[in-house]
Amino acid sequence: MHRLSGNCGGRRRRGAEAKGGNPHARSAGSGRSAGMKTRALLQARSLNRRIGNYLRQPRAGYILATFDRSSYLDMDGQIVALVTPVLLNGPLNIVVDAETFHDRVAAGDTATSTDRGLRAGGIEIELAGAIVWDAALPPWPGEHISRLRDNLVTLRGVLEVEAPEGGLARAATGHVATTALETRAAPALRDLARGLQHPDALLVGHAASTLAGLGPGLTPSGDDVLVGCLLTLALYADTADRMRHAIVSGVRNRTTRISMAYLEAAARGEASEAWHRLVDAVAENDPDRIAAAARGVMAFGETSGSDMLAGFVMAAEALP
Repeated sequence: MHRLSGNCGGRRRRGAEAKGGNPHARSAGSGRSAGMKTRALLQARSLNRRIGNYLRQPRAGYILATFDRSSYLDMDGQIVALVTPVLLNGPLNIVVDAETFHDRVAAGDTATSTDRGLRAGGIEIELAGAIVWDAALPPWPGEHISRLRDNLVTLRGVLEVEAPEGGLARAATGHVATTALETRAAPALRDLARGLQHPDALLVGHAASTLAGLGPGLTPSGDDVLVGCLLTLALYADTADRMRHAIVSGVRNRTTRISMAYLEAAARGEASEAWHRLVDAVAENDPDRIAAAARGVMAFGETSGSDMLAGFVMAAEALP
């Protein structure tokens, strides 16, 4: 079961807030914002470079879903996440100086953007002056890949002790299935690992299509495991292009639009701020920092972060 969303320093929450939302929070689909006479003026703190470049051209769209700490927009086909600062930078994110969104915007509200700002429902966000953050992970040199393999025992240790029940973290790291979700996913997880090891793009694509959309929520657990795999592949430069393409092709049209946006971002090598901290810690070969950063990744969502981390570990162990 995927929990996408974020919890930095607080209790874990289900849903899309690890990547910017919470499916268990009440959606603002009641349209309350439509009748508001004035817009709240907010400042964007930071945004991903790719999202900022995209919004430089005038765009139009609407709000797909709104939760306490995030709001998802479809801007001419590009998913954009407005998030509060607690959810940090991410591949789809505009981090906004706000504590909540659901009292000002509602699912279905229109949204427009220019090179200076974005309007959505009852808010207007100033983009000029926001810090431009780059979500892309740079491909690693060979010695960093060796450091990742050397430190897999640390990452596994954190997962073993701290991964919550209900997701696919245990099944993705070789444990016997004990839940209905794990039982459904286990054959595809084994095929995914074998396909990455050989490598076999057809087997990887078939496994990805089985895992796509598996589990509840806006970003199901099966998708989260695949995001983790894609982030490992992003570190392998051009040698993993076929595997990345196989995963994305396998999941297309088989999961939610929001989850697909995160999968496509991971295929481009784009990751959240918490993942950048983990990758940097591995590159520095510092086990204490690695363990702390792994916990930071796992803090997002109820099971989302642990599922992604398990996919990352599984792919790192499987790749030749």
